[in-house]
Amino acid sequence: MSLSAIDLQQIYDPQVYQTGVPFDILQQLRQQQAVHWIDEVATDSWPGGEGFWFVTRHAEVSQVLKTPKIFSSWLGGTQLRNPPSEQDLAYVRQMMLNKDPPEHTRLRRLLVDSFTPRAIRRLEEAIKLHARHIIERVIRDFPDGKCDFATDIAADMPLLSLADILGMPSQDRYLMFDWANRVIGYQDPEYAVSSKFDDRRGSDIARQAV
Repeated sequence: MSLSAIDLQQIYDPQVYQTGVPFDILQQLRQQQAVHWIDEVATDSWPGGEGFWFVTRHAEVSQVLKTPKIFSSWLGGTQLRNPPSEQDLAYVRQMMLNKDPPEHTRLRRLLVDSFTPRAIRRLEEAIKLHARHIIERVIRDFPDGKCDFATDIAADMPLLSLADILGMPSQDRYLMFDWANRVIGYQDPEYAVSSKFDDRRGSDIARQAV
């Protein structure tokens, strides 16, 4: 059964993912063929775009990832929306995700030892402790039982764990949170002005950074 244009809009419409991933659409695309052209028609929650090639099967995805000279992350970036200007493109090209080998490989080598199974096991006790502290803080700070799960719980765990891996003081974790939001969500006004870091509590080097 062929998919309609409305069905294909579900692939890129952010509003669809609020209720879950459209697995049924993805399955149908995989069964039909490995590569599809998707027209980015404007929707209520998406401004539209130039369209993109959508690769749906593991073998073809692996081939794409292994041939950066043909399928470049650096050329146009990897974000969902194309950068609207050369200045924006230059900005996103500074991210490791938007670099091709050999520069991408060089940066990965700097981090790879921190993410081996052995290194993660060493962090296990610290991660458990962070989880307890997060829950205790939420119980203390939100006696009515209501909080913003995304920022008050879900954001803290990876931030604290990454702070441990990078040797960053825990009081500086929200500086990393703000920077990540501004880089990844630079096209979204809500995230581009992220400001949870409190420089009064940060380390000396963090205060200098802001």
